Amino acid sequence: MKFLITGGAGYIGSCTANLLIDKGHKVSIIDNLSTGCKTLIPKKAKFFKINIQDKKVLKFLKQEKFDVVMHFAAYIQVEESVKNPKKYLVNNYKNTKSFLQYCKLANLKNIIFSSTAAVYGELEVNQKHALETSRLNPKNAYALSKVK
Repeated sequence: MKFLITGGAGYIGSCTANLLIDKGHKVSIIDNLSTGCKTLIPKKAKFFKINIQDKKVLKFLKQEKFDVVMHFAAYIQVEESVKNPKKYLVNNYKNTKSFLQYCKLANLKNIIFSSTAAVYGELEVNQKHALETSRLNPKNAYALSKVK
């Protein structure tokens, strides 16, 4: 299968890319390298330095015809999100929304969105794990940017 990983120069994206490559899949990565590290990108992956909200992403998606898109691109520093919430809401929500619209226009149907357990806030006393059906209760701008 042909995979696209956004944020593939980050820890989770690069680990996922390595796993997929080891399983024999073709992997392409887009990352703007604003927080990622180019040395984390697997040598067998195709790398494109692109911002997910850039209009040229649509042309790229249409040309490449990916089977699956795995979206990991995001700012993740909770402390920074508290100091600069707008940065997180623009990048993690608005830019993701633009990217997903491009995916829709490119007729991509298999999209995996990486969120965070932080969208659930504190767990209830009797609750051991958060479930996707748990009540959303983000406590900071990072978590809120993943809820929107």
